[in-house]
Amino acid sequence: MELQIDHISKSYKDKRAVDDVSMTLTPGVWGLLGANGAGKTTLMRMIAGIMEPDAGQIRYDGLPIGTLKGRYREIFGYLPQEFGFYPEFTVKDYLEYAAALKGLPVGNTKRRIMELLEMLSLSDVYRKKIVRLSGGMKRRVGIAQALLNEPELLIMDEPTSGLDPGERVRFRNLLSEFARDRIVLISTHIVSDVEYIATRNAVMKDGRLIAEGTTEELVRLVDGKVWQCVIPAERLPEYERRLRIVNMRNESDGRVSVRYLAEGADALPAKSAAVADAEPAGAPPVRLPDEGNPLCGTSIPAAPRLEDLYLWLFPQDTAQDTAHDAAGEPVKMRINVYSAPGPKKGGRNA
Repeated sequence: MELQIDHISKSYKDKRAVDDVSMTLTPGVWGLLGANGAGKTTLMRMIAGIMEPDAGQIRYDGLPIGTLKGRYREIFGYLPQEFGFYPEFTVKDYLEYAAALKGLPVGNTKRRIMELLEMLSLSDVYRKKIVRLSGGMKRRVGIAQALLNEPELLIMDEPTSGLDPGERVRFRNLLSEFARDRIVLISTHIVSDVEYIATRNAVMKDGRLIAEGTTEELVRLVDGKVWQCVIPAERLPEYERRLRIVNMRNESDGRVSVRYLAEGADALPAKSAAVADAEPAGAPPVRLPDEGNPLCGTSIPAAPRLEDLYLWLFPQDTAQDTAHDAAGEPVKMRINVYSAPGPKKGGRNA
């Protein structure tokens, strides 16, 4: 069982949404990570056969998906970012309709629907109209339709959007078990959804595939770039201007614990022009914590997580990140990395 994505590209007018992407998916959970606009949704819509690539080919077990026609629909499950339904549809109506479209035998339809309703805690809303459900329940109905035909290949675009923490945990456990002998691809920017269950992860940026590997392999890209320290609370605004802070926590003694990203513990990003203009003349430089600054304690390296890698590759658009525009450069040096130049991102909700 194998899904081959072979040098596919897709453009919208003069914008390249997906740029020469190649990867081979095998059974297990795959995480597709990237910021909004990275090209994830466009890639998934091509895998689903909803749109054709401008170049390249997608094959399932060696056969182009376009030639499989009804066979591909039988083995494929898809949850888009937004799924459509008729306003008068109840959960029962919708799932029965989806089962008919997927070609499920009538005799198996009711049994399978009841299994999924129980599995996804939807039994109590079986006869309610979907339009009256909460966002999380609607999302679970969408997940149910994607799982109806027990697909060999399951593609889910932002599946946990709207789910509460407990629902997300149950969903992750469900997927982990489901993917034992199936291919599951999850597109998300909620990194914790795939950090522990993904067999491998692929990272997209500006339409290109820039890295691929296991979670353990990928987090090595930010080894030596994740730090933590304790600082006086009154200096926090200065640190926020200079550092890429990932997390902070107020301590009982009035200080603040800070987790931040930097090339090194003493690597202070240069001031951007905006920050420099906003500061009073002669403002003293911010000094990172070190042994010579006991008020702030000592910066110590922190064990990197997948979230750290994500924030390293996709810095927030703030003044303190101006000096980090090339922060993804180390990614080009190891693991399975794809760095061919190409046009910038494009496409709606990609």
